[in-house]
Amino acid sequence: MIERSRTYLVKEMFGPTLQGEGAHSGRACVFMRFAACNLDCTGCDTDFSPEGAVRMSADEVVARLRALDTSKTQRVIVTGGEPTLQWDAAISAAIRGAGFRVHMESNGTRVPAGPVDWLTVSPKPQHHPAGLLLADKVTADEVKVVVDGTVDEAKLDQYAARWRCEHYFVQPWMDATYQQNLARTLELVQARPRWRLSLQLHKIVNVP
Repeated sequence: MIERSRTYLVKEMFGPTLQGEGAHSGRACVFMRFAACNLDCTGCDTDFSPEGAVRMSADEVVARLRALDTSKTQRVIVTGGEPTLQWDAAISAAIRGAGFRVHMESNGTRVPAGPVDWLTVSPKPQHHPAGLLLADKVTADEVKVVVDGTVDEAKLDQYAARWRCEHYFVQPWMDATYQQNLARTLELVQARPRWRLSLQLHKIVNVP
């Protein structure tokens, strides 16, 4: 029996908008961002802090997604923070049962505790606290590596061996060293042609 009584700490929900990254870049969708993360990435462009977040039940989440999805995309991007810290069978059943396809982005440190329809793994082990490892038995639909000075060809090879999937992306980290990161990303695309360039399209066209 699925427990539907718990609540979830949600930082924000918005839409209609576009998925700006990866294999589904340019697709219409709505977004749901969980609060909290188990990493502390330098230069992170996302506010996932618990301050200002709202406790919501699964049914309240579904109601809000339906209200936001005015284009009837029935596609929700679930992100964070790290969404697997809160994702479970109950909220999965509620959202998917309402007809939404769930596309989740995770840092790969935890196996999602409830089903999703598309899982993007974006590993950032250079920002792991001591003792935190990438999880075993995570099945990715795509791998998206955000490129900073620590990412090289050998690292991409390790990721491709760990997660066997169709879609591999490299994306420059948008921090103070963006131009260097972009140049490195373009070099990696040439050195490892199975990896494709991903840019943050939503920032380029100025949508949420």
